[in-house]
Amino acid sequence: MDLKTIDLKTKEFMANGNKYYICDKISISRFVEYEKLLPRLTFGLNFNEMFANIKTAYESLNKQQFANSAVILHNIMNSISSVDEETRVHPSLLMAALVINKEGEDIRFFDERISLDKIKDWQEEGLDMMGFTLLSLNSIEGFKQTLIKFTQENSEIINTKIEIMK
Repeated sequence: MDLKTIDLKTKEFMANGNKYYICDKISISRFVEYEKLLPRLTFGLNFNEMFANIKTAYESLNKQQFANSAVILHNIMNSISSVDEETRVHPSLLMAALVINKEGEDIRFFDERISLDKIKDWQEEGLDMMGFTLLSLNSIEGFKQTLIKFTQENSEIINTKIEIMK
């Protein structure tokens, strides 16, 4: 069976018999959760990002900016330590659950149980992870610009990898 793709343009989809809406707004209580998830997502993206963050921590230590280094290293450690946990839910799914609402859901408040139930629906429906990841990454200030710059600087490598996969 193929995975289903959510259409980010229509801003609605069905999953496990429930209708979901992608919202452009976020309540105060959900934004508080968003801020907690942001470092978990950004510090655990990939090895290139982790290397860049470790390099930044190293440079901060050389400048004797110990607090900056400690925060960066702490976030990296948390991201790495949770990867193998069986109960781990990917931060991009949790972040997407903040702006994707089940029909009738009270969008003013955050409820972890409701978020986990939504994610379970998405999994049961067989939805592709990339839609949720793109939605989450697009919400991060500066991510698009960084991605464009990375893609432009590494276009030859990316095109080679794409050709190999064909």
